Amino acid sequence: MKILLIFIFCLMSVGDVASREVTGYSGGGILFTCKYQKESEPKSLYFCRSSGSDCDELMKTEAEDKWRNRGGFSLFNNSTAAVFRVLITELTVEDAGRYQCGADKDSSTSVDLNVQKGFLPLQ
Repeated sequence: MKILLIFIFCLMSVGDVASREVTGYSGGGILFTCKYQKESEPKSLYFCRSSGSDCDELMKTEAEDKWRNRGGFSLFNNSTAAVFRVLITELTVEDAGRYQCGADKDSSTSVDLNVQKGFLPLQ
């Protein structure tokens, strides 16, 4: 199991939401950060996939400092830093698209995910 986790993290691309665009590779994973206002003390954090004017909710959590998993999606809320991390594993080309993450549906950040066939190129 430990070897599998190391392998997955080696295939992962890391992006910051400020870039608004992240690229992952099929079979790998992607990890990015969503920020929220610390003063607002959100009741819940969400992650959804945009489809036109709607956003299909993939995950929602109220847990602090704890990973929450659902399918190939995971969220971790770091309440001290007022950020939460989104991890998508086992990417496929079909996962490409626009996602949103935020707090209490009042604020959101859009992330455009590109998924390329193959693995992360060695540098």
